[in-house]
Amino acid sequence: MLSLGLMTLDYRDGRLTPIRTIMTKYFVYPLQYTVDLPFRLSQFSREYFSDHNELSSANRELRALVGVYAARDQKYYSIARENQRLRSQLSATPAVREKFTLTEILSVSSNPFSKNVVINKGSNDGIFVGQVALAGNNIYGQAESVTPNSAVIMQLTDARHAIHVRNTRTGQGALAVGTGKVNRLELKHVETSMDIQTGDRFVSSGLGQLFPADFPVAEVDSVAYNPGDSFMRVSAKSLSDFNKTREILMIWRADYSASIEASNKKTTESNAQESSLQSSSQDSSQDKAKQ
Repeated sequence: MLSLGLMTLDYRDGRLTPIRTIMTKYFVYPLQYTVDLPFRLSQFSREYFSDHNELSSANRELRALVGVYAARDQKYYSIARENQRLRSQLSATPAVREKFTLTEILSVSSNPFSKNVVINKGSNDGIFVGQVALAGNNIYGQAESVTPNSAVIMQLTDARHAIHVRNTRTGQGALAVGTGKVNRLELKHVETSMDIQTGDRFVSSGLGQLFPADFPVAEVDSVAYNPGDSFMRVSAKSLSDFNKTREILMIWRADYSASIEASNKKTTESNAQESSLQSSSQDSSQDKAKQ
């Protein structure tokens, strides 16, 4: 009866609300927490050991991959040493070495007619205008402009961009030109007599010594021509997915800094020679004037 009376009183005018709040805070909630504690502990333990097992499994897989890659690296090192020895015997030019640095895309151009992105590294990190950018192992584009802390990268699909490519199946060359559309390229200078078909893959040819050779560029998905035309209309899809790429590898020759320093040294020496020649010519002209 007492309980019914208290419930009726609280329901009608709410006088017992402060008492109910205090009892809930200091008596009911601790009781609920205590009753629920075993379930919380079991859930925490299950999640902890599940995460631990997943991490252990991933760690084992990564260790196995490290072993595989270490073995492959040793194999490639042996091949490189053998290649270097053969080149020295043949007095051939040493192979060009490259180095890489990873960058992140900060923003994408909102201009529909310009396909470029801004990365988080610039001239302070060694980035320079014309430097090649990769997305994974695919050609992404090249640096268009550089500031101390950032750089603008022109994508392959920009209508102003062009790269000389080579068909991996036939070895024949072409010029891959941007169309201004996402992931779309057009192959120029493809004569009707050339052997080209849908599915052919094109890689960078290395001509011009700007883009490294044999990096994937595009895959042909359409070939069309009219009788009497000298060239075919070849459409291709870029192998870099520009909508999904968030990180870019910047690549340059390992001896780039040395070549820059050598170039600067030559420029300084030539300037010094010019100034010395000018001073000597001035001295001779003064001597003639005195005579």
